[in-house]
Amino acid sequence: MRTRAMEREELHGPWPTSPEILAADFPQWEIWRDQGEGRHGDWCAQHGERTLRSATLEELRRLLEEAES
Repeated sequence: MRTRAMEREELHGPWPTSPEILAADFPQWEIWRDQGEGRHGDWCAQHGERTLRSATLEELRRLLEEAES
C-alpha cells in the first residue's frame, strides 16, 4: 500500500541527483552549472586554478577521471 508520505517523496524527484552523485565522487572539486544568458550552460568543475567545462555530466565525469589519474 502506498502512503501519502511515499507519494510526497516521489514528487521531489530522485535523491540523490546525478550532479550530487558526481560531487560526492569528486569532493575536492567544486561542481556547478553555468547559467549564462538565462539558460542552462555547461557543467563546470574547479579545483584550485584548474577549471573543466563540458556540455554533459557524463563528459564532465570523464574529464574529472582523467584529471585525477
